[in-house]
Amino acid sequence: MNTNIKYTNQDGNYITNQQVENLKFFNKEFFYNNELKMVEIYAPQGRTNNIILDGGDYYLSSNENLETIISQYASTGNNWTFFYNNQNNNLGDSYWEYLFYNKGELETKGIKVFNNEKLLIASCTINLETNEIDEQRKYFYGDLNIYKRNEYRYPFLSVFYDENNNVRDIYIYDEDYQSVDEFLSSASSKYFDWNSHPYFHNFTPILPVEIIA
Repeated sequence: MNTNIKYTNQDGNYITNQQVENLKFFNKEFFYNNELKMVEIYAPQGRTNNIILDGGDYYLSSNENLETIISQYASTGNNWTFFYNNQNNNLGDSYWEYLFYNKGELETKGIKVFNNEKLLIASCTINLETNEIDEQRKYFYGDLNIYKRNEYRYPFLSVFYDENNNVRDIYIYDEDYQSVDEFLSSASSKYFDWNSHPYFHNFTPILPVEIIA
């Protein structure tokens, strides 16, 4: 298996091995056969200068046992997210279910979908007791020169859905929340043609069936 290790700062920008030595916060990414397998997150211990493993993200392959991986890593840092049950479309988008552990205890369960640039395009949480879906959201990024915002990794448009998966609110970067009608009558609608983006009209399907552009 071909293993490659890369480092990023806390803003997600890639840095050199030498730059890591001068940082208190950084991430260590493990790639197996060019696929991201694990991210270790490092941070100071309390108010000291002692840099420790604070947690991370682990992406399970189909032949790995979820409980085994959780028992191996959950207690090694404050916060770990375990991604499993991966599904992909033919557009490069990836669907993952996940479990989030805080100090070794399961705290959150949910689903996240990433595009081919590893940007989050959809997410929801799942109630641990009732299995009901909550906090349904989808995100649109787009060309930074057209869809103005400070950084590309921040979405230009975020859509929030109700318990029936219908649109509840739309949030444009650095603006107030608004309804669909308010959005359509706003200046932002000239950049984003709502009718041409059916993926955002309902929370389902969560994994895109066509290109989001």
